[in-house]
Amino acid sequence: MNRSMVLLGFLLIINSCKHVENPKEQFVKWAQRGVIINKVVCKIEPNQSYCLYLPTSYDVNKSYPVIYAFDPHGNGHIPVALMKNCAEKLGYIVVGSNISRNGLSLDEINSIINNLLADTQQKISIETNRIYTIGFSGGARVACLMAQYTGKVKGVIACSAGFQPDNRPLTFRFIGVAGTQDMNYLEMKQLGDYLESFHQPHQLLVFKGKHQWPPESVISESISMLELYAMKDSLIPLNKNYVSNFVIKSNNRVSDLMKGGCTDSLAIALMLTERTDQILDGLTDIVSTKLAVEELKQNPELQKYLKDRISLENYESQKQSEFVSSFGTKPAGWWKNEIRLLNDAVKASSRSLKVDMSKRLLGYISLSCYSYVNRVLNMQDWKAADYFTSIYLQVDPENPDSWYAFACLQANTSKPKGAIESLRNAIKFGFSDFSKLHNDPLLKNLHNIAEFNSLTRK
Repeated sequence: MNRSMVLLGFLLIINSCKHVENPKEQFVKWAQRGVIINKVVCKIEPNQSYCLYLPTSYDVNKSYPVIYAFDPHGNGHIPVALMKNCAEKLGYIVVGSNISRNGLSLDEINSIINNLLADTQQKISIETNRIYTIGFSGGARVACLMAQYTGKVKGVIACSAGFQPDNRPLTFRFIGVAGTQDMNYLEMKQLGDYLESFHQPHQLLVFKGKHQWPPESVISESISMLELYAMKDSLIPLNKNYVSNFVIKSNNRVSDLMKGGCTDSLAIALMLTERTDQILDGLTDIVSTKLAVEELKQNPELQKYLKDRISLENYESQKQSEFVSSFGTKPAGWWKNEIRLLNDAVKASSRSLKVDMSKRLLGYISLSCYSYVNRVLNMQDWKAADYFTSIYLQVDPENPDSWYAFACLQANTSKPKGAIESLRNAIKFGFSDFSKLHNDPLLKNLHNIAEFNSLTRK
């Protein structure tokens, strides 16, 4: 009888073990495939979450490449939405942090990265030798940081910001992206030149635009390059059809650009052919691409254009250094004149290179003001805050952050009505973080004002 009871107990234990479900299988019962899931809460750290996209082909019994994305304001949905279509086509998982944002300490960033890796690898079938990262601005620095310090990342797409390189070989493929009017364009260009001098493999994709997440088409091209790199690095088998289609698409774009005839288009065509040459070397015959590169390099108009671009980039670098030394030392009138000259150049110049450079310098002043003004506001140095906000509003009058900073200054210098009006302007130009508005200690002097409370209830 006792033996029977023991046997029965053993069988019950075995039976119950059979019903202990794999956490990945449990998760996929909740998580929908083919749709963006805006919030997945980390099990270990419930105050951290991420946005997720699983391709419709997702199967827990297989493993998939993953891209971890970092937005500078902690909006994981933005990059996930930009990558959704490409991820669906190529069978990628996309994870966008809802917590990582500008202003966090290194310890906080490390905690976010570690929790993100732990939670996703517990819940999702990830191909651990194909982990990639992408980020924009401050988020790009986090994406690079994750690659540098975890040693688990195979490729980084860094949009509008990079990393501090050293002489050591990169352990990951690096793809930089920047807009032609992005104040961080020069940083990305100089980083590429530095990596080139040490024969470090890298790419730089440039698009017509300002300091922003790149268009979906540019991000999709970057992900396609990661796919080709995976073939070069023997992480996946060579897909001749995929390579062939990439070549055809690239050649068609180059042909269209060369038909345009303008030097802007020819410069883009040269960048594209050089990029195709570098990426496909070793994967397929690229003789025609090399010939196209040489043909473009012989074009006299393009040669002059490239020399002009280098000259303007050198001038831009000098102006950036001048601006750095002038913050806090030059009077507001000097800044007003510099900003006027740059705005005049944008309006008057017929040269796209000069227009782009002028817009980048305006953006550089704006970004510097953002950094300085937040620092002095937190120090409660109202005189310095008045200096920096006056420059900030001149250079970037439609930036919600400039009006928000001005409101913080006014709220602490006995100008409550002006502060309310500045907050209205911030909202008009896109400010939407009403939780910050309500909790910011710099605005506590406005809490008893009815107009302020009506703003925080939006």
